[in-house]
Amino acid sequence: MPSSAGPNSPGAALAEALENSVRMIDRHLQDDRCFPDLSELLSIPSHNMPSVSGVSDMDYPLQGSGLLSVPNLPELNAVRRVPLPPELVEQFSHMQCNCMMGVFPEICRAWLTIDNDIFMWNYEDGGDVAYFDGLIETILAVGLVKPKQGILQPHIHYLLVLATSVDVVILGLSFPKGQAGLNDSMSGGMQLLPDPLFSIPTDNTYMVSITSTDLGRIFMAGKDGCLYEIAYQAEAGWLSQRCRKINHSKSSLSFLIPSVLQFSFSEDDPVVQIAIDNTRNTLFTRSEKGVLQVYDLGADGQGMSRVATMAQNSIVAAAGNIARTIDRSVSDPLSTSL
Repeated sequence: MPSSAGPNSPGAALAEALENSVRMIDRHLQDDRCFPDLSELLSIPSHNMPSVSGVSDMDYPLQGSGLLSVPNLPELNAVRRVPLPPELVEQFSHMQCNCMMGVFPEICRAWLTIDNDIFMWNYEDGGDVAYFDGLIETILAVGLVKPKQGILQPHIHYLLVLATSVDVVILGLSFPKGQAGLNDSMSGGMQLLPDPLFSIPTDNTYMVSITSTDLGRIFMAGKDGCLYEIAYQAEAGWLSQRCRKINHSKSSLSFLIPSVLQFSFSEDDPVVQIAIDNTRNTLFTRSEKGVLQVYDLGADGQGMSRVATMAQNSIVAAAGNIARTIDRSVSDPLSTSL
């Protein structure tokens, strides 16, 4: 005997719920269409097409009185001043040739190099000063790196990479009170392990900057125009050293050419900046003359292949083809920045 579903049956209730969901989604889609997206505001003609902004007078309203002007807001404002630790101020009187300074926000520390010594302290209160004076040559570049998993001892939370004109030294940083997290390590003391974990010669290469990926890969920018990587492992293998330097800018057969000849015929265009996009596993380099290079690190972040190179004049020409109303000579003296 056939049966009909009543208004209170489960099937009718499910159908009504689905209809209500469809109506709600349609209403939200209609409301969303009332607001322009970013591509419409930038007047992008279509997808995958280059666009340009800043060519209209209304893109940068003047600061001052007026309906269409923006308020006169300071770009930077000093919130709090923390003086240098007194023991570091005294060290400046002993400086002979080089001094650098920077911050490591990951560990809430500031750093200062004076010749061949490096000092680190908590920039929140100016305390917890640590130093390393075991180098002979002047420090040229400094970098903070997360160690690779499963290679070093668990008490080593970060690696401090120091490059001189002779060698690259890797030190260990430990936060004994910070096992639970970074905030605890900020409030607790930091230990700079006195014995280097790794040391490798630079082969007369001036390293300009040091950066790393979230997976612990260490990259260095060479003044000879090459991109280098410091690869390390727990133990040395049959065909590999425990720590070695890799040149990603030259072929594997470059070792057959004497270093003197390589230097003589190489173009004087040092790599001055390295930027890493960890979300896309992509590495970018910028040279002193504005040459940009793009490297693909692979899906797992462990690969290395150069995929694109573009000189500054090509970048200026491409920008000129997009912004045709702008004089190209305006972009000539500009330095490309990542």
